[in-house]
Amino acid sequence: MLKITHLELNSLIKGYYNKKLALFVYGAFGIGKSFCVRDTAKDLAKDKGREFVEWNRLSQEKKREVFDNPEKYFVLIDERLSEYDSSDIKGLPVFKDEKETIEWKIPFWAKFLTLPKSDGLLFFDEINLATPLVISSVYKIIYDRIVNDSPINENWGIIGAGNREEDRAFTHTLPAPVRDRGGEVELISPSIDDWTIWASQNNINSKIIGFLNFKTSSMNNVDFDDNQKFTTVRGWERLSCLIDGEKMGNRFELICCSAIGEGIAKEFIAFCKIQEKLKLEDVIKNPSKIKEIEDISVKYFLVSAFAEKYKDKKIKFDVIMEASKVFDDGDDAEFVALLWRLSASYTKDFKKDFLASKDDKLIEKYGKYLI
Repeated sequence: MLKITHLELNSLIKGYYNKKLALFVYGAFGIGKSFCVRDTAKDLAKDKGREFVEWNRLSQEKKREVFDNPEKYFVLIDERLSEYDSSDIKGLPVFKDEKETIEWKIPFWAKFLTLPKSDGLLFFDEINLATPLVISSVYKIIYDRIVNDSPINENWGIIGAGNREEDRAFTHTLPAPVRDRGGEVELISPSIDDWTIWASQNNINSKIIGFLNFKTSSMNNVDFDDNQKFTTVRGWERLSCLIDGEKMGNRFELICCSAIGEGIAKEFIAFCKIQEKLKLEDVIKNPSKIKEIEDISVKYFLVSAFAEKYKDKKIKFDVIMEASKVFDDGDDAEFVALLWRLSASYTKDFKKDFLASKDDKLIEKYGKYLI
């Protein structure tokens, strides 16, 4: 099966959406399949000039508003098929005409799919964790684009996602006719460069960004035999949320160990303690102090900290350039490249400041990292 990156998946989903054909995406758990679908849906909403909404996150009142004004919205409907019974898709029977006929009452989200001006992505997540009966109910939606007897609006795209057999997710094999109704790809774990760009744009804690660039192998670590908590991209996202505003201490360490596993957590905690020893403000005031630092992990921490300070407008572009010159003079080109990539990902101001910069030497040497 074709293995693709997150950027390639984003492009593929758009292509399949435009042709209104189904696409099935497989991959390890925790690597961002659902997030990529959501990000792509946001892109499509922007392209079509519609407001993006996630159906499952809306209140009943908001759902009714979206239902009554479908032309205003691009909707992501995310249905976890592992939680479904076949009747949840097909609906419930209601007798009509003195009980001589039956009409099926379908779910509200399914009814929304049939509205003439509705538009969006129907995302069947955990598709191969669903029971065969549920898959049979979904087959008609994927194949005929019909919910019971009502056709789905032609605007809708359909995406399915699931885990692989080796992920020990107790998956069911999708019937061959179902698989043949769409394209199939396997999403691979993101590269550190792709993840760093995503992380900087999604408010992932700068300590985590610095640490994973320092020790890339810790980004995704799944071992079914060591009885440790799995470490995944999703786990790092969870940890970022948990440590937001949290100070170093016993609870910080407990949070880390519970979120990403004890072994890697201890390494991350040691990395974070660098901040306790390093007088960051002194280095910001005088970037030449970077010359005195030999520990590579400290340099990774500094790069992530400088970029975050620049994003928060606590330091100016000139400070970023001063630090860049010191790294460059010390033959630390990788740190200049990372600092620029992070700063550019954090804020559009960096490219604007960059274009106004007069330092031709650095621009010529590292400008390619902003492409």
